[in-house]
Amino acid sequence: MQLDQTHVVIRARTLSEIGDLALVLVRHYPIASIGGFLLGAFPWMVINALLIGWMPLAALADGIHDDETVGQLTRYVYLMTLLIILQTPAAGVLTTVFIGQAVFEKTPDVRAAWTDVLRLFRRWFWVLAVARGPVLVICLLALNWGRPLSMTFEVFFPLLILSAALFTRAARPFMPEILVLERCPLKTPAGSNMIAASRRSGALHGPMTGDLVGRFTTVSMLLFCLAIALFHTLLWVRGMVIGNWDWSIWVYLFLFPLALWLAGSVSVLIRFLSYLDTRIKLEGWEVDLAVRA
Repeated sequence: MQLDQTHVVIRARTLSEIGDLALVLVRHYPIASIGGFLLGAFPWMVINALLIGWMPLAALADGIHDDETVGQLTRYVYLMTLLIILQTPAAGVLTTVFIGQAVFEKTPDVRAAWTDVLRLFRRWFWVLAVARGPVLVICLLALNWGRPLSMTFEVFFPLLILSAALFTRAARPFMPEILVLERCPLKTPAGSNMIAASRRSGALHGPMTGDLVGRFTTVSMLLFCLAIALFHTLLWVRGMVIGNWDWSIWVYLFLFPLALWLAGSVSVLIRFLSYLDTRIKLEGWEVDLAVRA
């Protein structure tokens, strides 16, 4: 580990510089940033397809486009968007570990990153997948599988969970880094000097809450625009390659979720770089690394 020869220069950055650097990381580490994220997202993709994939299949089965078809497709788009927003932090754990290695090590190892993710599975899965809502929403939607729209199971409670999760992520965005990079336990073991994740989260996020919420809001709007741009790009590529410009079942089942997941992969990189920036501003991390080196 080269503390004074990091692949990403450890210094304070503006939000625009963080966005630029995130795209640079995509270019230098495409397998880790995009491939690793899609690998981590694959189980969630399968769950989403089994959970709500029947909606566009049923809506487009007879080839009739009426108000009922539009309503069913709108329902699917809304639920898929909600699920992917909730699932992105958990899906990006592998990318977080690999990029964390890549900052300091010349030859980061995907296998070693995967081993770390599995070893810390209980820790990050409980916080990112259970406590922050994805598993809860999946259970709610499973209760209404194959049935008409339920305001209780598909609107009220999912939106309530999403609102709580977004509020938590806006004020406490760096829990993935705390859990899998700093490896803070959920509870401090007896006789150990390790800092619990909740205590570390308060120390890292507390002084920067206002700035973090502002950044979260700005980045969310930019990612929304990016997802739309990616979706229309995928539609254009599909149309140019096969000559089909219709919004078929493949558009809803594959292209639309893929655009959202790709935008989510960029959000993981932006969050990681914001984590570095926050540690630099609060802890003088660049000075600490230089002294330790």
